[in-house]
Amino acid sequence: MDFHIVILNEFIASYPEVTWGKWKDYVREQMISQGDHWSEATLSGNDVWDCIDKHKINPLHLVQWKPVEDTLYKVSLPDHPHPFDHPL
Repeated sequence: MDFHIVILNEFIASYPEVTWGKWKDYVREQMISQGDHWSEATLSGNDVWDCIDKHKINPLHLVQWKPVEDTLYKVSLPDHPHPFDHPL
C-alpha cells in the first residue's frame, strides 16, 4: 500500500534517501500558509506504521499522512502495535 507522507521542510535532510516534493499544489500555492514549509513523499508499507518504520521516518516529524487513494489527510496516527502484543 502506498502512503503520502508529509513532513516539515526543516527535516528533509534527515531522510536523504527519500525523494521529497512540494506539498502544495497550484490552488494551495495561491494562499500563504504553514503548508509553504511542508514536503511530501509517496512511500510504501503494509500500513502507515510499517511505512514510517520501514523508511525510518520519525513520527514526531510527521505533519500529516494518508493512503494514496484517500481524499483526506490524517494528522494523528493509529495506536502503534507493540512487538510483544499478540492477538488474543
